Amino acid sequence: MPHGVKNKMNKRVRSSFFCKKKYREHTFVNEKDSSRYVPLLRTLERTRLLLLAACYFLLSAEVKSQHADCSDLLDLKSNIYHSDPITGFGNVKEFEGYSLENTKFFEEEANSIWYLITMPESGILSFDIKTHDKEDDWDFVLFEYKTAFCKRIADKKIEPIRTNLSRSPFTGLKEEATQDFVGAGINDNYSNPVKAKKGDQFVLVVNNPKASGKKHSLILHLPEVKKTDTPKEENPEPERDGILFQLKVKDRATKEPVKASIIISDLQHKDIELESTSEFETELSRKNYDAYITISAKGYMLTSKEVQINKTKSNHEAIIYLEKIAAGQKVNLKNIQFYGNRADFLPSARSSLKALLTFMQENPNVKIEVEGHVNGPKQKNTKDYKQLSYNRAYAVKDYLMKDGIEKERIDFTGYGNSQMLYPEPKSEYQESANRRVEIKIISNGADSGH
Repeated sequence: MPHGVKNKMNKRVRSSFFCKKKYREHTFVNEKDSSRYVPLLRTLERTRLLLLAACYFLLSAEVKSQHADCSDLLDLKSNIYHSDPITGFGNVKEFEGYSLENTKFFEEEANSIWYLITMPESGILSFDIKTHDKEDDWDFVLFEYKTAFCKRIADKKIEPIRTNLSRSPFTGLKEEATQDFVGAGINDNYSNPVKAKKGDQFVLVVNNPKASGKKHSLILHLPEVKKTDTPKEENPEPERDGILFQLKVKDRATKEPVKASIIISDLQHKDIELESTSEFETELSRKNYDAYITISAKGYMLTSKEVQINKTKSNHEAIIYLEKIAAGQKVNLKNIQFYGNRADFLPSARSSLKALLTFMQENPNVKIEVEGHVNGPKQKNTKDYKQLSYNRAYAVKDYLMKDGIEKERIDFTGYGNSQMLYPEPKSEYQESANRRVEIKIISNGADSGH
């Protein structure tokens, strides 16, 4: 069996179990009795070889299905692709032996997928690689596709035109970037986009150096195909170049507008911060968005919501309903994420922390408990788990106190992995949901009379 396939067998539990079971079933005759059963042994040997060949084919098919080799490029037909779990480097390890300081190649290909991108029109190529797991790490290298491409890769006679090897769960190409090649470590997680012509092809190799079985989403931002001239209709509706995004904030019970403080992340280059408004609209460039909205208002529970905007639509309206503050209510601030095994905030936590601070300032009688949680499926709730969740909860309290919130209004605790939302997570999204900070309302003096 080829070494590349053998290394993947531990990830193919069902197939391996089938093979081992059948092998045992067909090797039950011992050597002492072998002379009496020569014809039977020959038949069993042929059967065993056939079973091993079938198992090899099954395991090979499973390895190749992820498109982990240059010879098995995934030709993208859509601008959005959600990968299956990515495990291993396929049958050939195309990249290995590079130094950690280099900026153009993976130090070693570990868990990879190879994409083929074709430009539908002349213009700018950019993309996003995203994952629900904020502690994940995805790197990429981008090549121009040329004749005998895989041979050039094997002979190390072709170099990428863009790379990003920084430690980040989100990466890609975008216009605000400043570098073509970004090396390993905590660096800019986006590189410069590429100007290309219609029909140009590129090979994008995405690699996870840390963990197998992880998934990501690839979102391409490609120039639209130019439309051919068609006869004009009478009184045609004006075409919108971008997307009209509209946001409305309302009371859940009365459905009336509520003026609130709003922070919108990942919609523009910088966070959008609004005060005392119940409606907002803006014209967006025509591309896909995954926005995160956090809203606070006097007398209402802090609210957060993820909004996905598809570039195929000309209008997108989001209505977010707020509920009155009541003891026992909780909010999960998904953007409050930390560096792995540390109590230090990731940069993406800024917007949610600021929204929580505004909520506490607008509702001075509210007392909260900050609850820290970690992801630890099928593990005991160890002292380390408890301490990490405790430290992360305290980091939130410390942030609020430094901005003037009285310490008496903030309790905090760490539950370790004892209150996971998904005790047996089936995806990176569920693992990320377990790894969270929740805010619980202990009391609201304005309602309780305290």
